[in-house]
Amino acid sequence: MWRPEAFISVHQGISKNYADFRHEVAKLASGFISLGLRKGDRIGLCCPNCYEWPLTQYAAAKAGLILVNINPVSQPMELDYCLKKVGCKALVTWDVFKTQNFYNILCELIPELPKSTSCRLKSSNFPNLEYIIMISKDKKTGILNMSDVIESGNKDSDEILYSIEKSIQFDDPVNIQYTSGTTGKPKGAVLSHHNIINNVLIMGKKAGYHLQNPVICLQVPLFHSFGCVFGTLSSVMYQATCVFPSIGFNSADSLKCVEHYKCTVIYGTPTMLIDCLNSLQLQKYDISSLNQVIIGGSAIIENLLKELKKLLKVSTVTVAYGSTENSPAVAANGIDEDFEKSIKGFLKPLEYVELKIVDNNGKVVPVNTEGELCVRGHNLFLGYWDEPQKTAEVVDKSLWYHTGDLSAMDEYGYVKIVGRKKDIIIRGGENVYPVEIENFLSTHPAIFLTSVVGVPDKRMGEEICAWISVKENMTLTEEDVKQFCKGKISHFKIPRYIMFVKEFPKTLTGKIKKSEMTRMSIEELKL
Repeated sequence: MWRPEAFISVHQGISKNYADFRHEVAKLASGFISLGLRKGDRIGLCCPNCYEWPLTQYAAAKAGLILVNINPVSQPMELDYCLKKVGCKALVTWDVFKTQNFYNILCELIPELPKSTSCRLKSSNFPNLEYIIMISKDKKTGILNMSDVIESGNKDSDEILYSIEKSIQFDDPVNIQYTSGTTGKPKGAVLSHHNIINNVLIMGKKAGYHLQNPVICLQVPLFHSFGCVFGTLSSVMYQATCVFPSIGFNSADSLKCVEHYKCTVIYGTPTMLIDCLNSLQLQKYDISSLNQVIIGGSAIIENLLKELKKLLKVSTVTVAYGSTENSPAVAANGIDEDFEKSIKGFLKPLEYVELKIVDNNGKVVPVNTEGELCVRGHNLFLGYWDEPQKTAEVVDKSLWYHTGDLSAMDEYGYVKIVGRKKDIIIRGGENVYPVEIENFLSTHPAIFLTSVVGVPDKRMGEEICAWISVKENMTLTEEDVKQFCKGKISHFKIPRYIMFVKEFPKTLTGKIKKSEMTRMSIEELKL
């Protein structure tokens, strides 16, 4: 039976039907316009899963703004970079999340904030940033509350909004999602309305959403494309109910959510779903309403897919592969496709998406031969914000996006990801770029040289291992390194394993052999 609720935020006690949601989106969009925000302006969104996330997402799109997704566990220097990179004119944020006090962080970055006599910001550090909008009941100096902005629209802003809506084109940018590369500095991948809406429509149909009105337990973070495309967009496009079980991931809360709201679908990275299975073994939950799992975000473990289907008693486990630059889905197994193929890692490309696999010279390889996967189609992003050279490094003149992933294609056109050319670690669904951590660790006064690799982990998929060479006559402990990282880089980037070495395995040309590092780490750590 179809449910009238559009979004339910359990931890906030909020439930909104479609009429209420549409009304509040229009009011918030008009409120943004009343502040002076205009089509093409960038608005940052840095908060955990909550009702205001999709509210802001849809209101920004309606007002012609470009939403900039920012990880809510970003540390001050990371938030500083994300805001400046794309010149955010406004920022929507939470108040306190875990150890994050956003007002304190913002006061650290913007010394003028606690002394401000106006809610219109003037900052020497952020010349483009004019408004900080906080989702909070407390009033803070220099800050606008979200509730105030919702109520700030007027006749004039309504008229301007109406005019802007008519001017929006499907190829206009609507979203910037941060992704990284070998430089270690995050790049802003720009996505259009056309990119994400078509990806949602095709992926939703592949998942069978057109045959039901799903009730989705959405436990993945909304700042990732998994959450804000497959979650908050697909739910509206297919008249679903989208439920946020908790402010931050908690497997027990997710299972309670499934039980209470009779969720039919649950989203998760492999790590999240492993935790859900563990929680299910510790306590009984009535999850009989579930009929589908949608999994993605990192490498899939064959045994996990079998266990999910068996222990959750679902009829379908949908596995998706993609990347931020592809809006994000590239391939997935549909509800009517052979589950055994997906267990073995073979996924069918999405409709209207072209794939090819090439060798190091860019030539297409034979069937069942490994090479680099390239993607082309409606899902191709518009480019990296203000970085045409970086865009050209991954998108060639024929508009093929080079994923950096090693893949093979069988005779039926199904693809299997077998490895990565890119130097990347995927820890529990989070993309971690070793060079970013290496650059940060090298600022420690006692560190002479450092190199970071991924090592296998049953729960997280991969964990971070840092090799460190200490300067002469200086001492350093594992705890010293972790304390140095704490509060300066995101928690998921802090190495779990630290190995102190005098030498690194190197090639004849002097480059560090990371593959050899990984092998030696696995042996030493007995993984």
